[in-house]
Amino acid sequence: MLIKPKLLGILYAIIAPFFYGLLPLFWRFVSLPTLHLVEYRCLFTFVTLGVILVISRQWPTVRDFSANIIAKVAKSAVYLATHLAFFMGGISLGHQVEAAIGMFLAPAATAVLATIFLGEKLNPLKQFSVAISVFSAIIFFYEAQQMPIFAVLIALTWGLYLCGRKHALTEVNNPIAYSWLEQSLIAIAGVLLLTLNSVSAVNSQPLTAVNGNAFLVLGGGCALATIASFLQAKASQIIDCAQVGMLGVISPLVQFAIAVLIDQKPVSLLQGSAILLLLIAVVIYNCQPLKPSQK
Repeated sequence: MLIKPKLLGILYAIIAPFFYGLLPLFWRFVSLPTLHLVEYRCLFTFVTLGVILVISRQWPTVRDFSANIIAKVAKSAVYLATHLAFFMGGISLGHQVEAAIGMFLAPAATAVLATIFLGEKLNPLKQFSVAISVFSAIIFFYEAQQMPIFAVLIALTWGLYLCGRKHALTEVNNPIAYSWLEQSLIAIAGVLLLTLNSVSAVNSQPLTAVNGNAFLVLGGGCALATIASFLQAKASQIIDCAQVGMLGVISPLVQFAIAVLIDQKPVSLLQGSAILLLLIAVVIYNCQPLKPSQK
């Protein structure tokens, strides 16, 4: 093999959040309510991966899932759905800053939760990098001057999701099958919510109201999200959950860069310092500890 498995896992863990960070560029051109956007994204992944499973003759993997495996995947799907609810719900309620800070805090939360629930070990160097990332999040809190309730919930639910997925993938060797089952469970829950929403007084815009160009953009965003989900699942099979979580900081960094370079958002000295600290934390976390020389 040309690339070592661990290096390949790190590569997957870098590309996936980079793609996730690009998604807001797609969603801004699609005038759909948050719940519909999440539902169509999950349905797209469900259909696409289902077709791939059938064509590649991997469907028996799904058919042979035991009740125990389905329960574990369902648990991680609940964590993901809860995370999306807090993240997108926070944005819709005007807590955009907290939502962004939550994703900056998520890597540190994931590393801590992985040590608690998965028994992953953090050497002193990695502990130091986690401490740096927590400190950078505190800087964001201070800059925003807001109670970080949504940020903490977003970070915790994302960390729980990554831990739950890592645990489930120990029994599911096929990441495509895993992603298909996970997204199908969320899609079913979304259909139920949309059905309840359609009979309520709230008027929501259906997919048929989206024009042709926006529909193509929606499809592109869903495809990118599907690829990112698959790559992150592959990464979780190869490297530690904490490392996947720490590299996940790339997603909010990309979103921050988009806000500055494209939307022309101003950057304060404190924000720039926090971003620099996060980058330093990620580099330190992925460095190998120095070994004493043999004499």
